[in-house]
Amino acid sequence: MSDQAASLRQWAAKRNEGEPANEIISQPASAEAPQKNVEQVVVLGLPKLDQEQAAKAANVFHRWAEHGKKWVGDAERWRVIPVSREYPDLAKLVGTYPHWAVWVDDDLDSFMRVYRALKTIQSVGGPKRVIALHPPMARQGLLANIQYVARHYFNIEVLVFSG
Repeated sequence: MSDQAASLRQWAAKRNEGEPANEIISQPASAEAPQKNVEQVVVLGLPKLDQEQAAKAANVFHRWAEHGKKWVGDAERWRVIPVSREYPDLAKLVGTYPHWAVWVDDDLDSFMRVYRALKTIQSVGGPKRVIALHPPMARQGLLANIQYVARHYFNIEVLVFSG
């Protein structure tokens, strides 16, 4: 996880020099080939593009690995790429990064952020299957509602994993 923390610190330093807030924060976005031996996942719907939110998203893979989700493998190899819906090259990221996710939080605005993220994913020709990254949640109904809306309005399958 130290690699990700270092890149987040670099992002924070750049942000202090006046770079726009809609940039990706944990990995540079480009149409270049993804890193080898690393699973990169583009994440939309975070309430803020900051180090704390990116770490929350990355920690979900650690939690799932601890709960025996074998598909995660080594959680250290997952790199979160938080992206704003307004990111100008979002459509270019579709062909480069096969793994996409939406962040589902337990606050009152989370549903709207996820709805907008799904709408954006559809509008740029994004993947038809995304992962729901979320903290341990008591509101499982929220996840079910998001799955329903994604399927019926955007033709996107939202994968929800417990743990």
